[in-house]
Amino acid sequence: MYVRIHRWVLWWLYVGMACGAVALTNIFFRDLTPTQVRVLLAVGVLHWFLGGLVCYASEGVRFEKPPKAPQNQLRETVPVEKEWHDASEFVLAGSHHHELLPPGLDSRTVHIPYRRAAAKRYK
Repeated sequence: MYVRIHRWVLWWLYVGMACGAVALTNIFFRDLTPTQVRVLLAVGVLHWFLGGLVCYASEGVRFEKPPKAPQNQLRETVPVEKEWHDASEFVLAGSHHHELLPPGLDSRTVHIPYRRAAAKRYK
């Protein structure tokens, strides 16, 4: 069971609790007349009654059943396209530079930045 509560309902609850704490502190620690005590309690009861009435009327708090998961629904599977490369397509850096160049180009005429470092490393 899901409970959905609007944000303003929580604010109404917090304000009511804070005002209730102030009212109870005044009732117990101040010398109030019985009429003042009745007025404070009536304001508190009115606050909670009106808050409950407004929450009910505007559906501020709703109880919902969780949605059921579809059981017999077939999922459409999209075939996953995989790209395939032969192992011979992967060339290690510094070896067989001429295989990477288009036909007709010589590796000596094309500047490859890591050629010098590779040539020194593998000699």
